[in-house]
Amino acid sequence: MTPKERVLAVLHGERPDRIPFTCYAGLLPRGQLELRLCNEGLALINHCQVFATERPHVEVECHEYSENGGSFLRETFRTPVGEVWQTWRTGGAYGSRRLREYLIKQPEDYQVVKFMVRDEVYTPTYDEFLTAQDNLGEAGVVFGGWLPRSPLTYMLWELLSHEQFAVDYYERPDEFLSLHETIAERRREQFAIAAASPALVLHMGDNITADMIGRERFARYCVPCYNEFAAYLHPEGKLLAVHMDGLTRVLADAVAASDVDIVEAFCAVPDGDLELAEARRVWAEKIIWTNYPSPVHLWPPDKIEAYTRQILHDIAPGDRFLVGITENVPEDVAQISLPIISRVLKKEGALPLSAQ
Repeated sequence: MTPKERVLAVLHGERPDRIPFTCYAGLLPRGQLELRLCNEGLALINHCQVFATERPHVEVECHEYSENGGSFLRETFRTPVGEVWQTWRTGGAYGSRRLREYLIKQPEDYQVVKFMVRDEVYTPTYDEFLTAQDNLGEAGVVFGGWLPRSPLTYMLWELLSHEQFAVDYYERPDEFLSLHETIAERRREQFAIAAASPALVLHMGDNITADMIGRERFARYCVPCYNEFAAYLHPEGKLLAVHMDGLTRVLADAVAASDVDIVEAFCAVPDGDLELAEARRVWAEKIIWTNYPSPVHLWPPDKIEAYTRQILHDIAPGDRFLVGITENVPEDVAQISLPIISRVLKKEGALPLSAQ
């Protein structure tokens, strides 16, 4: 089977010849390692949006500056009802950037952000997706995404600092929940566009971790959003993948009861707090697309090999399961760990697996 065929077999509920090994294309070091792994069957995972977003009545001003040896970008959003701003720290590894100051800092900011959300105009970009899919060919699969986060995780990760999120959730529930519902209304428009797209998998990058979102809030706000999105997708034969790359033990039953199809970037022990065998038991009807635990890449080669064999043991007979690389791996470490993982999965990952 080709790398693409192997992944698609799992997504279609069929049994591939062996456990698929995948990697986000942007995380794979270029050169000889890339060639070697792809020749051994590694599947590349690309992302391509299925719609574009514009805000025709919002003016954006960007200002780059340096401070105490760091590089920053300040973005100011001007609207007819006021302005808000956020600051990014730039120049991180792999060209990454991180929010330093968030859009919502005071009660008055809610009305501005609500205007920005309501001002959004969505345009399908299906042709761009089809081009990306054709370009990747049999080397892998293209996800529809990254899609905007569910309303609550969007507020948690992108609009408010964690402290402000906690304060406003309890002390300003009217403003908080009004914004949440405004975002939810626009998400429904996005769901419809995504469901009509040519993408088989629509990928919501929620970065779920229980210690930040909490069991009650996850069940009350996130799960209904996932179920509503899935109700758009499933009649069209599409699958919903949610990026759950944090602590998931206390959320496991809620995830199981949801209509999410793929628990993507799942982090098992020792990176997360849920054993892989237990996740396979609790999520028996889900596709588990695990992230190979980041700490294990740093282990000695014999320990990496043993852990990879343990994965195969824990998920036997291997249905509805893929091993992925969804986190940055230092290039010098990747040169050692990724070939070991690939070799074990290729040699010993044929289905059905034995738990013996």
